[in-house]
Amino acid sequence: MTFAKRRAGTWLLWIFVLSGFSGLIYQSIWTQYLGLFLGHSSYAQSLVLILFMGGMAIGAWLVSRWSSKVRRPLLVYALIEIFIGLLGLGFDGIYHGLTGWAYNQLLPMLPSSQLQSMRWLLAAVMVLPQCILLGATFPLMSAGYIRLQEHAEGRVLAGLYFSNSLGAAIGALASTYVMLPAIGMPGTVFSAGLINILVALLVYPLSKREVQLPSIPPESQTSAADATTAKSMSRPLLILMAAGLTGAASFVYEITWIRMLSLALGTTIHSFELMLAAFILGIALGGLWLKNRADRLVSPLATAGWIQVWMGVAALGSMFVYANAFEWVGWLMQVITRTAAGYGLFNVASAVIALLVMFPAAFFAGMTLPLLTLALLRQGHGEKAIGQGYAFNTVGAILGVLAAVHILMPLLGLKYALLSAAVLDIGLGLVLLARYGSAWSVRRLPAHVPAGAIAAAAIVASILFVTFDPAVLSSSVYRTGAASLGSTARPVFYKDGKTATVAVFELGGAGNEMRMISTNGKVDAGLFYNHPTAATTDEATMTLLAAIPLSMRDAHERVGVIGFGSGMTTHALMGHPKVGSVDTVEIEPAMVEGARNLGSRVSRAFTDPRSHVIIDDAKAYFASVPRKYDLIISEPSNPWMGGTASLFSNEFYQYVPRQLNEDGLFVQWLQLYEISPELVNSVLSAMLVNFKDIKAYLANGTDLILVASPHVKVPELGGEIFNQPLLAADLARVGVADLRDLQDTMVMNRSGLEGFVALYPHQLNSDMFPVLKLQAPKARFQSVQVADFDALGSAAWPIIRTFGGPAPRTEDLPDGKKLLPIASVHQGLEAERVFAALVEGRRLETSAISESNSLMVDALRGLAASCELGTRPEHDAALIFRLATETAAHLDSARLQRLWGTPEWVRCSSGEVTVSGSMALMSAVAQGRHGDVLQQGLALLEGEHGIALLKDDVSGAYIFGAMQYAALSEGNSTISRQLVERYWTRLGLKAQGDASLRLLALLASRAPKLAEG
Repeated sequence: MTFAKRRAGTWLLWIFVLSGFSGLIYQSIWTQYLGLFLGHSSYAQSLVLILFMGGMAIGAWLVSRWSSKVRRPLLVYALIEIFIGLLGLGFDGIYHGLTGWAYNQLLPMLPSSQLQSMRWLLAAVMVLPQCILLGATFPLMSAGYIRLQEHAEGRVLAGLYFSNSLGAAIGALASTYVMLPAIGMPGTVFSAGLINILVALLVYPLSKREVQLPSIPPESQTSAADATTAKSMSRPLLILMAAGLTGAASFVYEITWIRMLSLALGTTIHSFELMLAAFILGIALGGLWLKNRADRLVSPLATAGWIQVWMGVAALGSMFVYANAFEWVGWLMQVITRTAAGYGLFNVASAVIALLVMFPAAFFAGMTLPLLTLALLRQGHGEKAIGQGYAFNTVGAILGVLAAVHILMPLLGLKYALLSAAVLDIGLGLVLLARYGSAWSVRRLPAHVPAGAIAAAAIVASILFVTFDPAVLSSSVYRTGAASLGSTARPVFYKDGKTATVAVFELGGAGNEMRMISTNGKVDAGLFYNHPTAATTDEATMTLLAAIPLSMRDAHERVGVIGFGSGMTTHALMGHPKVGSVDTVEIEPAMVEGARNLGSRVSRAFTDPRSHVIIDDAKAYFASVPRKYDLIISEPSNPWMGGTASLFSNEFYQYVPRQLNEDGLFVQWLQLYEISPELVNSVLSAMLVNFKDIKAYLANGTDLILVASPHVKVPELGGEIFNQPLLAADLARVGVADLRDLQDTMVMNRSGLEGFVALYPHQLNSDMFPVLKLQAPKARFQSVQVADFDALGSAAWPIIRTFGGPAPRTEDLPDGKKLLPIASVHQGLEAERVFAALVEGRRLETSAISESNSLMVDALRGLAASCELGTRPEHDAALIFRLATETAAHLDSARLQRLWGTPEWVRCSSGEVTVSGSMALMSAVAQGRHGDVLQQGLALLEGEHGIALLKDDVSGAYIFGAMQYAALSEGNSTISRQLVERYWTRLGLKAQGDASLRLLALLASRAPKLAEG
């Protein structure tokens, strides 16, 4: 071999790294593109895989038919890379053009029975040509490289397998961590196309050194060990079947491991790509280890037999490693700080755990195809053997994924799905050893005997000593840091479904049981199972998701629900007799099966004939239904869960109005926990762009309910639903007894949401630039929370009222009344008690009022009684504004008049300027004299104690906020901006960080525009 050819071979290996890099990008990005069009159901995911892997199998098989006749395979390879690159450059435009035409023109003309098959056909048109071309690259590159390095087939095959897999592993990480965040899906797929063209340009000069491969008689390359079987192996069917079966087993491993590790590491795009990269890296290093050894092997088939056995044993061993993974993740969650840098470290540690589980078996998997292909070449089957082996291996991979998703995991569970694949590998290895293996040196035993003994011991050990405890698998350790739900958690239901693992657990004693349903360890809903009156915050959310829109219309003939969850939202909908029918679309059948164990709280979802549960992807299903809906409620799982973020995207919100009638409503649940304000805004901004009107409601402090209308104004809440006994009973359990209680949930109208969106810089969430999917996992890890919406309910100024929220109650809440867990309700009750204690002199129980407010009331009462209010101006003014913060926005006008207008609790007025000015300001606030509020506020801030008042977080914030509210009420944006310029930087840091105050100032500065809206 000449030095030039050896150097050319080295270049080819490095170039093939780039090819693997771009190939994995295509697989990842195409899966996301087609998932948007076909949906994310298990069948759609399987179809995407069939298109990708099936296309590659076709390409490889076609090459096997004529590669030996090609004079310059590297030149053909370069041309194919150019075609792949050109298709990659145009893929985004092709996708949008074809799917847009399909949605707008083609699909509406077809009967519903043909919609699914037409979408599949269009998906095949988009990616199958490119997949076929991708399948041709490995056989052509192998053929060309072999011609450059004669008599080194094993080195060539293993080396190319290594370099291509290494590029794929790097591509998996680069596409998710670098390219998608920076340039989105269009830029990423475009970059992959550029890489393909670069590969072609680099290969072309090397292709000029190719030579025609001479015909070599089979017998000249048949080893001594294979000679006795050469005749029987003249047809390579057994070897090709082995390539297919080992491909099937390997992909069962991959799919099962990814599901297993998702339970420990979380179901996020980052964890998925880390697992994929770990698996591919193991394959790459297996090829690297074989690279310098393959050509020295006497019998590649005997070696492949041992490799198959050890791969199966390593897969069984991964169970023992995995059993400890939850403890490791729990430890990581305890020691790593919950910061952005900590999330990076968590990802590195997750990759290490994935490697520990996957690497050993994947390492052996990286040797199997090169060894089997080498055996075919040595038997004289020529270059066509490369394409044939690759094709069979790819077809096996397809069968493996289909078996894992649709048969093994649903029927056998994770442990025995993995065990089945391991047994397949071991069995295949024993067959190869029995047929081709030489006698073992110890007592001259046939090779398959000791191999079988080792494998049998591994199988028995994995069955007896490895337990997949549901309480551990469902612990959500990646969120909580606890590696188990504990001994008190009683499993009720557990199933490894086609797209997720679903569990139902029970906590609590008899009569007080709470049941939780989880997806991949993440609890989606929890509810009291037997308690007659108790309710969880989840129950409030699920009930209000139905009740709020139902209260806005007299009847809803056709309702759609996205996500079954516990079934409680559908159950609540069925409590209204004027709901015609409800189609609840759930992607995972096991979720519906598990929810049946939640009892009477969700029973109407299963028993009411108006309720129809459909197992499908939501977008795909609604696109296939010709009739439109009066109401669609979307309550999927959290956005960081795999496949969910697309239900919070700009494209989804463009799509929803097409499925609604003219006056139809859309309801979106949005979490406010484990998410940042910027990410919340990425969703809100997408909705604001696509709907004419939106209103926001709170079910509790961390669950936001958005009601949107694409064509008309969102109606006001109505009280007719409380005349429906079943629904009224559901609402009473969560603390909503009448219309006034329901009105307490109102938090923002469209103007308020537009103001909130302007507070936090953000990027609109879209399918093409999936900021939510990429950044939500980090927010979950950091446990950040958006408290701004709930904080408005306890704000010192009546901001919610400007958004259309209710006026304060005129009557006291009855003792013992169940209350919604939102700040506005509890702050209103606290204000009533402060008023009663200070003005009416009631003696309240210690638990009835907060300790700090009790001390404040005692201090003010004492100062007022002794006529000492004003002796310490700054201190006393701070007490006054502390009282104002607690009461002014939360009491009705009659009580405000008694507290502030003509304060009954003050026996003698103060002559001190600051304190008397503070009382005058509060009198103006109570009586709605906005001009006087501005005048008195300016006098205070420019007065003797103005600097001290501004620096005091309570006094400065309240005075500044009261003036901003006055400016907003009068529509005077000029004075609002002047106040900000003059005083904002002089406020205390806590006041400057007050989200309600920031929002109020922003709205006031845009007052004329707000008034127009």
